[in-house]
Amino acid sequence: MFKRVSLAFFTLCVVFGLLIVNIGIIIADIGSSPATKSQSTKTYLLSSSRGMIYDRNMQRIVNREGEDFAVCLPTTSALKFINTYAPEDEKNALYETLQNGNIGIFKTPVTFNKNDIKSVAITNRYGENQPLVHLIGHLDENGVGVMGLEKAYNSLLSRQSGQLNAVWSVDAIGNILLGEGIKIESKKYLSSSGIQLTIDLKIQEIAENSLKNNNINKGAVVILDSNTNEILAMASIPTFNPLDLGAGINDSDQPFINRAITPYSVGSVFKPFVASVAIENNIDLTYNCTGTIKIGNTNFSCSNHTAHGEVDMKTATEKSCNTYFIALGQKVGAEKLRSLSSDFGLGKEIELADNFYLNIGNLPTTESINSPQSLANLSFGQGELLASPLQMAVAYSTFANDGFYRPPTLMKAIIDKNGDTIQKVTLPEKYRILNNSTAEKIDSYLESVVANGNGNKAFSTLVSNRGKTATAQSGWYKDGREINHTWFCGYFTAKEKTYVVAIFKEDGISGANDCAPVFKEISENVIQLE
Repeated sequence: MFKRVSLAFFTLCVVFGLLIVNIGIIIADIGSSPATKSQSTKTYLLSSSRGMIYDRNMQRIVNREGEDFAVCLPTTSALKFINTYAPEDEKNALYETLQNGNIGIFKTPVTFNKNDIKSVAITNRYGENQPLVHLIGHLDENGVGVMGLEKAYNSLLSRQSGQLNAVWSVDAIGNILLGEGIKIESKKYLSSSGIQLTIDLKIQEIAENSLKNNNINKGAVVILDSNTNEILAMASIPTFNPLDLGAGINDSDQPFINRAITPYSVGSVFKPFVASVAIENNIDLTYNCTGTIKIGNTNFSCSNHTAHGEVDMKTATEKSCNTYFIALGQKVGAEKLRSLSSDFGLGKEIELADNFYLNIGNLPTTESINSPQSLANLSFGQGELLASPLQMAVAYSTFANDGFYRPPTLMKAIIDKNGDTIQKVTLPEKYRILNNSTAEKIDSYLESVVANGNGNKAFSTLVSNRGKTATAQSGWYKDGREINHTWFCGYFTAKEKTYVVAIFKEDGISGANDCAPVFKEISENVIQLE
């Protein structure tokens, strides 16, 4: 009760104070002539903006969410408006602001367009659930890009900066001239100028949701259009909130890492590359897997020492037989295996955007895999080999693209203030690294992995899926156990467009259980989207 009485008394004091101020302004106006009266304006920055970032369909990736505010001059009607519509915990501060002769600003969904009260929509750069957060990056406290594309294109996006201002008139001594009212002025605010990416926000949403739906707490998904190798989606988890950066700084899960472009041990998803080298060099092998193979003084084994018996290349790919591919690698040799792996883009620097480079990972040198043991490690994707999910997706697109390799593309165009393209990005040239017959044979193996092999959890009755699983030893240890990185890399076709997908989980159980179901979900959702 006391609080209500105090508030009512304070409100009446403000009302009477404002009336006295109004009377004083009126008297001052009557006593001054147009020739002698000095008048100017004051400006308050409500919001600033910078260049847009669009997806391939010209949907905004940033500046997607906004809030409605009211801007008020110190008048009695504005005071009543605040008393009715302002949040309860902000009213006293707003009363004091107006009593001091300043403008009041508060959030409200109610729309007003009066002389002394204006509604204004303020758009936030980022949303609470900002899509593509790792790739977009964030700004520092001065509005400068310090990560991702915000950093790479900081100069271009900054040149498209704009402002949304509240403007009002004051007299020679700074008193607000209430009769002049308040104006909302836009100076290039939310200009259409910016950059367009190859990303498809609908497919990005599918990728991000697929990680959450399948309990992948640390991992990534990359989706490409195999024909162009344009990046359609790039999701990394955990994410961070660009509106609350401090929350992620001390997080042990390291949410600022973009795992989609970070290199990891790849394991068995490398085996189709070994098979490709063998096919290209007319090397064939039928092998009796007993569960282990000794190379030099080192024993290598299949998972759980499983004995697969007599296997050929197709069956060995289906069952992901380590010993088969170790034996095949010995026949292929270090030089040929390393050379073709490089052709697949492993260990190569790729510029995704201006001053934004893909981490090259590590492709062992020929010298470092000259020993039989080190060659054996590489033959099933272990040892020094490191590659990112993006690199693996690009490499697998070669099988989907009849043996042609093309570097990936992220940028699509530069956009002007009218929303028109002023500079279109040219796709990198594709070039053949495999014979068409080799790509077709690998394609059939990858189809069989899903239909008959350990990738069967990626099988779908809605779409023909192809791919390969992996469970890679990482060399990382946690609580006395070695952490495994799990994978699924493959592709599917929807309405004559082939999508290449790489899925990665950090600290997983197996690619078959962790990542193959994610691939199935993505393929079926994209099919329905199409």
